[in-house]
Amino acid sequence: MQLSGFRLIAALCAVLTFAGRSFAQEGPAEQNRVSRPWPHGEKGAVSLSYDDSVPVHHRVVAPLLEKHGLRGTFYLSIANLESPEAWKGVASRGHELGNHSLFHPCRRDPSPAYAWLPEHYDLGSYTPGRFRDELATANLFLELLDGGRPRTYGICTNLTIGRGPQEQPMDPILETLFVAGRGTLVEDPVDPSRPHFMRLGHRSGDGKTFEQIRAEILSARERGAWIIYMFHGVGRGTHGLFIEEEEHRKLIEWLGTQKETLWTAPVVDVALHLGAPKPRK
Repeated sequence: MQLSGFRLIAALCAVLTFAGRSFAQEGPAEQNRVSRPWPHGEKGAVSLSYDDSVPVHHRVVAPLLEKHGLRGTFYLSIANLESPEAWKGVASRGHELGNHSLFHPCRRDPSPAYAWLPEHYDLGSYTPGRFRDELATANLFLELLDGGRPRTYGICTNLTIGRGPQEQPMDPILETLFVAGRGTLVEDPVDPSRPHFMRLGHRSGDGKTFEQIRAEILSARERGAWIIYMFHGVGRGTHGLFIEEEEHRKLIEWLGTQKETLWTAPVVDVALHLGAPKPRK
């Protein structure tokens, strides 16, 4: 059946009006909802990542996660690593050993916040060759601990190397070594229908209470999204940046009770589940 020009326009207007009403009736929560591709019908995913090879991670954090049937990602900075055998045990129990580089390079800004970073580990002075070689060497060391599993990179929130005319994105280098990279600090969780695998946004858990983190996770779950957390120390005296040990314990205990609706898994497991490609050699 063919419609006249007037009738066709009228029909289109009716369809658009109906669609607009339907979308408005859904409300903001439905408008923001993303796809839910989780493996056992969960409503969202959570990844807990821990940076800098801090001893409390293998002494306290990994056993606590295991006690509640959970696994995490530990981003190891090789130059700061102590007790390789302990980390080998962590890997054997199902946790991810992620790459946090050899020397923890970061982009060094003039602000006092980056006084901890030596000038020679400023990403602004790195060349592509140096950056790739350091990451590849760290990967080789980690392979001796976990047998060469697929790996992700814990980016120091900076997405480029070099400075001025030489500044360039690190993505092409990361794609040759990793299935994914934990990228910058963001407000929104990862949309599983369109993840940027080399720039996975995440949130910091340092300094937060369990109630604050739970509220963020529940909001992400409402959207069917993947929320990634970065922690450093767990408990006072373990790192300059930390979450209180009691707040962390509450979080892990709670996540252990939410397995029907939240998939808590290492970054690499979620990335592979969502179709992250193997590294391009």
